[in-house]
Amino acid sequence: MKNTIIALILLIVVAGCAQQGTQNQDTNTNLPNDQNSQLQNMNDDAKYGVDLMANTVEKGDKIKVEYVGSFPDTGEIFDKSEGREPLEFEAGAGQMIKGFDDAVIGLKLNDEKTFTIAPADAYGEKGNGQKVQVPVEQITGDGNVTVGMKIYTNTGQEGEILEIVDGNATIIFEHPLAGKTLQFWIKIVGIEKA
Repeated sequence: MKNTIIALILLIVVAGCAQQGTQNQDTNTNLPNDQNSQLQNMNDDAKYGVDLMANTVEKGDKIKVEYVGSFPDTGEIFDKSEGREPLEFEAGAGQMIKGFDDAVIGLKLNDEKTFTIAPADAYGEKGNGQKVQVPVEQITGDGNVTVGMKIYTNTGQEGEILEIVDGNATIIFEHPLAGKTLQFWIKIVGIEKA
């Protein structure tokens, strides 16, 4: 994205140099009107010192994002910002899953984007969570402790029993979306430059 903007600025500078002495002639007559006006606006921005990156998300910027998260195979929505405040975070700071963090860099204010994130760049592959061993007698419930059973810590974290050997249960704790491919639609609704 930055390379495209730099290339456009260079094009404008070169075009501006070529126009010296022929300022009354329209050298962009072969361009459609909307592209011609966009070029003129960019030329004016560059001429008057407007920072073309001011509304572009860069690492370290604090941004606000509206979003919808879904599973690409079913379309089922697992999370969305509708009815709440937009999601706020520092771009590129690791506050979000990697795929989400990477996707916002280079976007501009009011840009919308739909993208898919593989498990490795989301919540990790299934089975790579934290594993702990707990004596079966310490697991509360109806007394019927089995492999595959879901259990919850006193803080509400979900775990799953992977195996039971010699009276000890191996429990894995991982994010419920581990192993899932995710799809997001996002819209950048606020950028506070770093």
